[in-house]
Amino acid sequence: MGNFFDRCKECKACCKTSDRFVHIHVCGHENGMASLLSSMGQDTKDIIVPPFSSCRFLGENGCSLGDSKPFQCMAYPVLFLCDGSLGIDPACTHSGEYVSQLGDPLSDAGRHFQAVKKVASSLGDDEKRVLADWSRFIDDIIVPP
Repeated sequence: MGNFFDRCKECKACCKTSDRFVHIHVCGHENGMASLLSSMGQDTKDIIVPPFSSCRFLGENGCSLGDSKPFQCMAYPVLFLCDGSLGIDPACTHSGEYVSQLGDPLSDAGRHFQAVKKVASSLGDDEKRVLADWSRFIDDIIVPP
C-alpha cells in the first residue's frame, strides 16, 4: 500500500486555499527555509497563500520543497491549538484514516504524530501561538486519542 503520506502527493488539498489566505509560519529553527526564501527575495518568516490560490511551492508531485518544507506543513494534518494542545484538521481528506492509525505507534501516522510532538515540545510559547493562530478558523477539530 505504500506510505500513508504518498496520498498527500496526489491530494494536495492542504496546499490550496478557499475563501481565506493561509499563513505558513517559518519557525526559528528552520534556517534552510529562511535562507531559501531570502534568496528568492521573499519574507523569511512567513509564506502567505492568497485566497483561491495554491502555495507557490506546490508542484505536480506535491511540495517542491521535499523534506525542507516548513514544520507547519510537515506537521499537517496535525494543528497547533490555541490552548497549547495538538489536534487533527477534519478538513484533511484523509484525517479519518490518520486518526485511526494513531492507535498503532508504528504506523505512518503514529510515527508522524510522535515526531510532530517532539518538535512541538522544543518550540517556544511565542512560536506555538503563531502556529496556533490558523486553527482558530477551524470548526470541529479532532482531538487525537
